[in-house]
Parts: sequence; C-alpha cells; structure tokens
Amino acid sequence: MKHIRSGGSAVRWVRALLFTAMACGQQPAEEPKSQEPAPSVQEAAPVSFDRFSFGLRLRTLPFERLSVMREGMAMQTTFAGTTAYDFNASTTSKSAVVGGGLAVEFRFARRLRLTSELLFHRLRYESSTATYWGRDDPATGNDERTQSSISEQTKGRLWDLPVLVHYRGLRSSGPLSHVWVGAGVVGRSISAIRTKAEIKSPDGSSTVEYRAATPSRRTLGGVVIAVGLRFVDDLNIKVTPEVRFTRWSGATFSAGTTRSPKSQLEFGVSFVR
Repeated sequence: MKHIRSGGSAVRWVRALLFTAMACGQQPAEEPKSQEPAPSVQEAAPVSFDRFSFGLRLRTLPFERLSVMREGMAMQTTFAGTTAYDFNASTTSKSAVVGGGLAVEFRFARRLRLTSELLFHRLRYESSTATYWGRDDPATGNDERTQSSISEQTKGRLWDLPVLVHYRGLRSSGPLSHVWVGAGVVGRSISAIRTKAEIKSPDGSSTVEYRAATPSRRTLGGVVIAVGLRFVDDLNIKVTPEVRFTRWSGATFSAGTTRSPKSQLEFGVSFVR
C-alpha cells in the first residue's frame, strides 16, 4: 500500500511541474502583445501629399490706372533766347488685360492654407516724344516748324510670384462658410524686353533701331491682400473667385510719361485639386 501511495504522490508532482512549465512558457508569448508601436512613431511620419493641391489661376486687370502700365501725356514749352521749343510726350498702354499661371496650395490646418502661384502677364506700350521749334505760318494748315521725334513700341514679360496665407470660413456652415480671405507678399520680375524705335531727324530723314528699353527696376516686391469665395464640388475641385489688391514697393518703368502704377487691382479665379 505504501508503494501505491508514493506512486500517487509522484503523479501529483509531475502534474505540478507540467502546470508550472506551461505557465512559464506562456509569459514570453504574452509580452510582445503589450509592446505596441508608440504614438510618437506615427507622428514622425512624413507629410502626406493629400495636403497639397495643384491647379491653375486666371486673372484680369480691367482698370488701366491699377494695372501693369498706365497712360500719360505731357506738354511743355521752353525758350532759348527768342526761340520757343515745344515738347510733347505721350504713352499708350497696349498690355494684355488677362494673364494667368500655375497655382499650388498646402493645407497646414483645417481652415488655413498656404497658397503660391507663378503668374505671367504680357506688358506692351507705345510711347512718343516730339520737339518743335521755329516759326509756323498760321495761314496754312501745315506745321512748318522744324521737328524731331522718337516713337517706341516696347514689349516685355512680367512674372509675379505671390505667396499668401488664406483663411476659409467665418462660420462652420451657411453662406459665411465660403468666405475666403488672405494676405501675404509678392515678387515681380520683367524679362524679354524688346523695343522698336523710329527716329525722325530735323532734316526729315528717319531711322529704325531695335533695342531694349531700360526699366527703372527689373525686380520688385510688394504686399497683397485678398478676399473671395471658395466652393468645392463632388470631384474635390476647389473653385475660388477672388479680388486682390497689391501695393508695390516701386515701379517697373518710371521715366517721363512711361510709368507703371504702384497699386494694382485684379480679379481672378483659381481651379485646384
């Protein structure tokens, strides 16, 4: 009987050892479950491209005095002894009314976006200067005075680079949720200037020269404010009609009657996705 009891004790000891081994063996398998990726690993992930939107922007500058070139006229009379010299000058803008270019947006908050564009606008103007002196016979319809004149036709390309911070929605819903306001800075550069000049001498001969008119400043900076509306359709295309006012730090052309306005008012619309 003693032998049977010792055998039963041995069985109990074996069962206890097996249970202990199984319990110890399950602990290493459970440890990896508690070691989940830290939230900081997800926060360090690179910015997704769904924050960017790309598209086009069109703009128009309908007001000549608030565009890229303004028209001007000047008349002056000077005397050298008994001889009177009449000086006449004028500039006429032929610049395109419509321009445009590429647009990109970056969303860094729910209602805040950083927008930047590269806009092209064609500049063109005609200017003339004429000097008259001598005696004119009032009995005739012609001007018998001696004269010399220069007529110019100038073309150039303007490149604007505005960078603005835009805020969308004065309310979370309703009409005010579409309001779109912004402010920022802008740079301007002019390139590819070409000028055709026709020069008439006092003896009546004329010559034609091809040269580049010299701008007062090839690059400019300025500040810009904007207000408009933003609409998003079912295809996630963002349509933004907008009015912008720009104040430049100087004038691209500023000589005689050929002067670029320092203030600019434009109406535009952008399409980005």
